[in-house]
Amino acid sequence: MNVGDRIQVTITGISHQGYGIGRYENFVVFIPGAMLEEQVEGEIIECKKRMATARLVKIIESAAQRIEPRCVQSSRCGGCELQHCNYAYQLEAKRRIVQDALTRLGQVEVTVEPTLGMETPWRYRNKGIFHVDYSAGTVRLGFYEYGSHQFVPAAACQLFSETVNGLVAFLEAQIQNSGRAYYIQKVMIRESRYNGDLMVVLVTKDSAWRLPQFAEQVLQYPHVVSVYHNINTNEKVMLGRTFRLLAGQPTIEDTIGMLHFQISPQSFFQINNGQAEMLYQKALEFAQLTGKEQVADVYCGIGTISLFLAQQAGVVIGIESVTQAVQDAKENAKTNNITNCKFIAEKAENWLPKWVQKGNQLDIAVVDPPRKGCETSVLDALVTSGVQRIVYVSCNPSTLARDVKYLGQYGYQVLKVQPVDLFCQSWHVESIVLLTKMPN
Repeated sequence: MNVGDRIQVTITGISHQGYGIGRYENFVVFIPGAMLEEQVEGEIIECKKRMATARLVKIIESAAQRIEPRCVQSSRCGGCELQHCNYAYQLEAKRRIVQDALTRLGQVEVTVEPTLGMETPWRYRNKGIFHVDYSAGTVRLGFYEYGSHQFVPAAACQLFSETVNGLVAFLEAQIQNSGRAYYIQKVMIRESRYNGDLMVVLVTKDSAWRLPQFAEQVLQYPHVVSVYHNINTNEKVMLGRTFRLLAGQPTIEDTIGMLHFQISPQSFFQINNGQAEMLYQKALEFAQLTGKEQVADVYCGIGTISLFLAQQAGVVIGIESVTQAVQDAKENAKTNNITNCKFIAEKAENWLPKWVQKGNQLDIAVVDPPRKGCETSVLDALVTSGVQRIVYVSCNPSTLARDVKYLGQYGYQVLKVQPVDLFCQSWHVESIVLLTKMPN
């Protein structure tokens, strides 16, 4: 088989990226946009030793769950790969992705629960980072196609509120009227689902000294209360490390459940408030707290999970490497009148092993790592501590499977797995797993 060949396959599986998987001769073929049980025609665009990727050319036999996407850009945009699937199919596909990862990569025999979804899986995002495109003669904000730098306009995006979409149009006009003098590369927008306040972060490659004047114009837009400048010279990352408040207030306030949080531009805060509450309530359920336990919240961010746990725990220790996030976590504890949390500004892979080696005890550990999963030193420290229950919150089924397999070698058994759909219309899935230490 060669690049350019056209083949017909039946889709029998789903990859962790939501691609349809079929077999042709001795090749496993991945076809973005194809659905389970469909017979499709594809054109090979990449070919390796025993696997290939194909472009979907024609649907010969369509799945009953295939629907017309809401957005005309959905087949191009990197944020909505599953809009052509009805929502029930999306939820089951995500359950299967988690199940397959745990079974195949983690070698875990467990039944993954049905994915917890939304009643209305649209307009849920409270944050977006938009690229600024100047190539068409008119300034446009938007996204890139998945795996490329092909620009896709974000006009009337179905994942954001009408307020954010209106702000996007306003910013396009303002940047256009500025005569491109500011060379704004990206714009990040945060929206509080609690009170509707908006934060805008303007991203440039240099100091852009005229931005304060521009920021005052942006602050006139309804509900915009905070405008920042971020300098980013590294094209491989979305944001740089340096933030400067240009106009308005330093944070916006948002809620998950009954808890209130102050959000700064670099804060990690789940993009879907309602589903985040569902996720954290499930973490509480898995933790089985009685009010006496000492709990570690590893990779705690601004303390969202920590504060949920603290309502039913004895003591919660949050560990986070980002200093600003730890400062936010401490302020959030004060805001919510929670006094049984302690936050540590240090890398978990450095702090936790030392803390455990000193003989400190844990009753429960909650880990919520980035996509790369937990560092081995963190897992080793948990094993050494002898902690009886681990609640693992994951945004990447592959690294989740790797880590639970590692813990399984030391007697930790997976008891429950619950996917939660925080990223509707995309292939991303959040999972929460309960592991317990089995008797020797």
